[in-house]
Amino acid sequence: MHLGSMLGAIAVCAVTVSVVVAAPSHEYPARASGRTHVYVSTAGSDAARGSLRHPFRTVQHAVDVAPVGSVIVVRSGAYQGFEVTRDSLTVTGAPGASVRIDGGGRDDVVQFSGVNGGGLRNVSVTGSDAQYGSAVKINDSRGVTVSKVVAKDSRTFGIVVVDSAGVQILNSEIFGNASGIEERRARDLLIAYNRIHHNLKPVDSGRGSEGMTFYKSTGLVQVRGNRFWRNRTHLEVYGASHLLVRANHFARGQVMETGTDGPACSGNRFVRNVAERGRVSANGLILRCARKMVVAHNVLDGFDDFAFYVVNGVNGVPYGGSIEGLRIQNNIVVGGRAFSLGQGLPASVMIDYNLLHNAGSSADYGQYIAYVDGRGNAETLKQFRRWTGYERHGLSASPRFIASQAHGYRLRVSSPAIDAGTRVLADRFKGEAPDIGRFERA
Repeated sequence: MHLGSMLGAIAVCAVTVSVVVAAPSHEYPARASGRTHVYVSTAGSDAARGSLRHPFRTVQHAVDVAPVGSVIVVRSGAYQGFEVTRDSLTVTGAPGASVRIDGGGRDDVVQFSGVNGGGLRNVSVTGSDAQYGSAVKINDSRGVTVSKVVAKDSRTFGIVVVDSAGVQILNSEIFGNASGIEERRARDLLIAYNRIHHNLKPVDSGRGSEGMTFYKSTGLVQVRGNRFWRNRTHLEVYGASHLLVRANHFARGQVMETGTDGPACSGNRFVRNVAERGRVSANGLILRCARKMVVAHNVLDGFDDFAFYVVNGVNGVPYGGSIEGLRIQNNIVVGGRAFSLGQGLPASVMIDYNLLHNAGSSADYGQYIAYVDGRGNAETLKQFRRWTGYERHGLSASPRFIASQAHGYRLRVSSPAIDAGTRVLADRFKGEAPDIGRFERA
């Protein structure tokens, strides 16, 4: 399904990451404890009591015998993987500990199966070599939280969430996998303040090299405040609906690709994000399955072929779906070709109130505003408007960022983007109308 595969392979860079993940400034607050604590140490014994002075030796034994609702505290050292099949058990590294968990012959190194509550935090998990295996798997479970975890170097998935609800993945680092995070048919999922990068391995002939994949989910899935870099494609949306992708930062990779084999991609929102091409060739959003999708108040900087590729997916397009009601509004696109549009787009598609500026672009097609199938490359906004009828209220001007060279993307008081947007979101704004771009003026 990857259009991005035509751009060529991206070399994997060596990465060194500390085992203990430092919490970013936006870390979610810890929940109150007051629960039974069970201890595990490499110097312990599974014949012991699991107390502070007499810890267990393996995490698997601890999760098998600890009272429901326990916190299992693991001291520094290397441990084998384990499976949690009992409710409300939280496995955590001890304060300041360096806890490493790896295979032990498991396809899924750490797994939560059929549980309600509990979670994993303050540990590093190295994934398995098994195809379709994972570092962490949450299957048929409710209310599991993964926090301050490193999930790395899996042949396939860093973290995979399957048929589960109420799962949270927070303040973690996921790298060196084929797919950083994959969710399948999940709902009420929150993925926030994580670092997701260098996931560049293939899964099979059709998948791989993704930061995050959404597969046929229907409930609300929120992706907020994450940093993505050096994934070939940061977000894959496949027959998934009701995603909210907000306030993330994307760099050095294709931003998003949508597709389906039947189910609609309906009601998704991509809002108030920043996306930069960086120093590798990359494109923006591929929208061929985007029914009633809102793409608004983003900044996209320097992309090559397009910031937005829009094609009517029901016209025999491979992996295509409906794009009826798609809205692309209030975005700033700089330093590259803004649009690549297919023929026969539905009349309900709205593309307007965007600010486009490609002066001095070094992108492959940065000398053009847009490509329109059947017409060619439009060199000016006026020409694009005449060909398509889009961007009746669009602007072609410098956005006048406060610190564009430092990728700040906030607007100067003299920016033409101020008060130049239209009401798309429920967000508050100052002035007569919303500002175009990621940041509303302070």
